[in-house]
Amino acid sequence: GREVTRSRLMTRGFATLLAVSLIALGGCAMTETSKIDQYQREAQTIATDLVAVVPGNTEVLNWDSALGTGGGTPDAEVWWQVSQAMNAAEGLVGGAGAVGDALAAKLEADGWDGNELARSNESRAVFGFNREDAEGGDWYVEVRYRLGENARGVDFLVVSPTTPAQ
Repeated sequence: GREVTRSRLMTRGFATLLAVSLIALGGCAMTETSKIDQYQREAQTIATDLVAVVPGNTEVLNWDSALGTGGGTPDAEVWWQVSQAMNAAEGLVGGAGAVGDALAAKLEADGWDGNELARSNESRAVFGFNREDAEGGDWYVEVRYRLGENARGVDFLVVSPTTPAQ
């Protein structure tokens, strides 16, 4: 009787160890998927927080939230990006620039480092903002807006760090 019980316990122990190992291995494979899910949620949260600070009756259009891919090879990096377009309210003092300034102020208050980019010109301002997350991943937000008192177009792009595709 004792030998049968011991054998049964060893079999049960081995089965448990095997199940735990498979879960652990499966967990590794699932981490990248959950990482991109995490990036999606964070990118959408950043976009929502930015929209919350735009002044007045700014017309906020539907965002485009999508997986970005690099290269199409099996080991290509992927990232999550959210693109948000808006139109400043007609008659808003400062026009699109006031919306752009509100977005920039929010990003800087939240610890983002920003600079005007060389793509700016006499009709459009373009600013890039960077922030590192707790794991050292690089987040990027680009804010673009039309210049001029009657200019209304504003948009921004939130880009997550990259992670290996699965």
